[in-house]
Amino acid sequence: MIGFGNNLNDLKSRIQQLHRDIEELGDPIKPLEQMTDNANILRENEYLSKANARRIELVSAYLNYTKQLEQMVSSLFSIQSELKEIIKTEVSLIESEVKPKKSKRKLK
Repeated sequence: MIGFGNNLNDLKSRIQQLHRDIEELGDPIKPLEQMTDNANILRENEYLSKANARRIELVSAYLNYTKQLEQMVSSLFSIQSELKEIIKTEVSLIESEVKPKKSKRKLK
């Protein structure tokens, strides 16, 4: 389980970093009047390519994060089930040991 926690922290950090990277890209590029349409289109294309690449990485990081969470939840449910069985066994052992023995009294 410790490995899960470290991996989740790494993935969470990666997700946060990708969010910061996307924010640093800022708003979409606005066309500059002094540049030709082709130059403006190239600038916009470069911006969109960078933003799209970061968003693809972000989606991938979220996918990995979700898979790790699903595995962790599955492991926790498995542990919970095993603990329930152990408790049932312990309770049945305690009940079998605690049953008071009936004393046989002879009435005279």
